[in-house]
Amino acid sequence: MKTKSHKFNKIIISASLLAGIFVGSTGPIFASDITPANIEYLINSERTYYGLPPLKVDSKLTSAAKTKTTDMLSRNYFEHFAYGLTPWDFIKSAEYNYLYAGENLAMDFQTAEGTVKAWMNSPLHRANILNPDYSDMGIGVVKGAYTEADGSAHETIIVDNMFGHRKPPILEMFNKFLTKIAEMYKL
Repeated sequence: MKTKSHKFNKIIISASLLAGIFVGSTGPIFASDITPANIEYLINSERTYYGLPPLKVDSKLTSAAKTKTTDMLSRNYFEHFAYGLTPWDFIKSAEYNYLYAGENLAMDFQTAEGTVKAWMNSPLHRANILNPDYSDMGIGVVKGAYTEADGSAHETIIVDNMFGHRKPPILEMFNKFLTKIAEMYKL
């Protein structure tokens, strides 16, 4: 004989299973704006998931990344190397004295999640995100009109994620010493 509590339990179990099918099969859906804070959170979530320490945001790398994204949009290019400049030129100009450095670029994504997912699906970009030698990052995000080679323009968002690890102070001092010696002897 079925009791009311038995029917109630059956309804609860059925509802739970049904909810589990819908929630469990699709997973959570995220769609956050592309902002430096959202990119930082997602990058550090990936690093934490893979057992790596989170990267700290460095103001000099952030300055380099912002300068690079602004330069790409104003000169209408989307490249790591263009106009005789490298990512390292932007990093050096921001006075970030690095031992290791790298860069990820993205354009035409609608969400921060889509941006980071694309990077994680690309072996080289993924290698930057999960590189244990990096300790710092800087993120530049710029919105604006980008003109394609065929002359068509569209609104977009360009993201530059710079990675780095500073030189130890002793190496910085040694490099300065060598530079002074080279200047003295015009080497």
